[in-house]
Amino acid sequence: MIITTKFTRNRLVFFKIKNKLGRARTGVINTAHGKILTPGFAFVATHGTIKSLDKKDHSLASPELTISNTFHLFVSGKVKEIKKAGGLHKKFGLKNPIMTDSGGFQVFSLGWGKVHKIGKVANNVQRGRSDVAGRTQNPVKISKNGVVFVYDGKKYKLDPAISIKIQEDLGADIIFAFDECTSPLHSYDYNKKSLKKTHSWAKKCLKAKKKNGQALYGIAQGGVFEDLRKESSAVIGALSFDGFGIGGSFGEKQMEEVIGWSLSGLPEDKPRHLLGIGAIKDIFIGVEKGIDSFDCVIPTREARHGALYSKEGRLDIQRGIFAKDKNAVEKGCRCQACATGVKRKDFRKMFSENKPEAQRLATLHNIYFYKTLFEKIRKAIDSGKSSNWEKLKKEYKKLF
Repeated sequence: MIITTKFTRNRLVFFKIKNKLGRARTGVINTAHGKILTPGFAFVATHGTIKSLDKKDHSLASPELTISNTFHLFVSGKVKEIKKAGGLHKKFGLKNPIMTDSGGFQVFSLGWGKVHKIGKVANNVQRGRSDVAGRTQNPVKISKNGVVFVYDGKKYKLDPAISIKIQEDLGADIIFAFDECTSPLHSYDYNKKSLKKTHSWAKKCLKAKKKNGQALYGIAQGGVFEDLRKESSAVIGALSFDGFGIGGSFGEKQMEEVIGWSLSGLPEDKPRHLLGIGAIKDIFIGVEKGIDSFDCVIPTREARHGALYSKEGRLDIQRGIFAKDKNAVEKGCRCQACATGVKRKDFRKMFSENKPEAQRLATLHNIYFYKTLFEKIRKAIDSGKSSNWEKLKKEYKKLF
């Protein structure tokens, strides 16, 4: 099965579905900076590059896709410098396709996320606890026109036009519409009002976009409520976006149903990105539902804190049990660390001595681990055999 969609506003980008297994599908997104094989993963490069890696390391890691943070680049004051250099690719010497988020997640993380003390995925939350949502004032000021942040003592405004202009200046291959990410503790009424802003801002983003050569993704929201998720999916899905993101913060147990509701109104022939999700179990859930790409800080942030990924499980390499462990982090791994003979005991020693090389090699390992996982995911789907998919899930079961 091959389904191809050419993007009328962006001749440089198109999406092709190659094979399907149930709702899971493989495909390719073509950009000016190369192909993104799907399902795929965007590694977080907040300020343009992946933390702990230099230019040579980035080339060595060879990520197929990275995502940079519009808000943090905005408040850093470096957007003009990056634009003058010719965009993120030329400024940092990058060759892989790049995404930039819109700043919408910071509306949550610097606002209600702090108030509710909750992150992207929360455990044991009660759906729509309006009593919690209404007790404290939001430090981020949200209106129908946009958002005002106070960051490091300074005020910053983001709205649809400003967000799009920044992302155009950064020159990413895929950019996102500005939205409000709500908390899983927010009430139904709060989410309904928020959705009106997100839908209005989506239309304003489409009007604000001027630059060719970039794909613009709309974002479906709706909190943890089925009717709102389906409504947003239908509204955003009917607009002329090049692809779509599924946004929001929600409880871990709500992941599967929220994804399903959010995909219900999105076109089959355009790519779907699950924003901020990257736990291994959630990746398998998303792929089975029909998600084409993911992004998350998990593999690189956890690497910097000594959490290394193996099919044996997530290894907290600083624990004493690894002090004399002469095994590679992952048997058969060809990352820069494992392939050159760095053992688990070596990692533990480097981290205990606070050597920068520890974070560097751990990051390279986790990137390689995730890239290999997605290669296997695509291979299993392309095989057309459910037995191969179930075998792959069993292979990574210890990370669920």
